[in-house]
Amino acid sequence: MHGNHNVFALAVKEQKMLIVTYSTGEYSLSLTRLCVPLKYSPSGAGDDSGCYYFWDSEADTGERVLVLPSSQIVYIQLSDETFDPAEYIIPDGD
Repeated sequence: MHGNHNVFALAVKEQKMLIVTYSTGEYSLSLTRLCVPLKYSPSGAGDDSGCYYFWDSEADTGERVLVLPSSQIVYIQLSDETFDPAEYIIPDGD
C-alpha cells in the first residue's frame, strides 16, 4: 500500500480526481497525470505491495487505464476536479 493510500481512498469517497506522479521505470522518468481513481488491488503475497488502477484523463492515444504498483507511485495528491463514477465503469472480463 502506498503512503498516500488515504488520499486515494478519500478521492474515491468524495469523487475527486487525483494528481498522480509516478516513475515510468524507463530512463527513470517521472510523469504526472490527472486521473480518476478506479480501484486498489492488494498483493496476494502478504506484503505491503499492491496495484492501483487509474483512468488517465490526459491520455491522448492508447490505453487509458493506468495500472501502477505502489512502488512506482511517487506521490498522490487530491485535485479540486470531480468525476461521475458512472462514466468510468470498466467491465470485468468474461
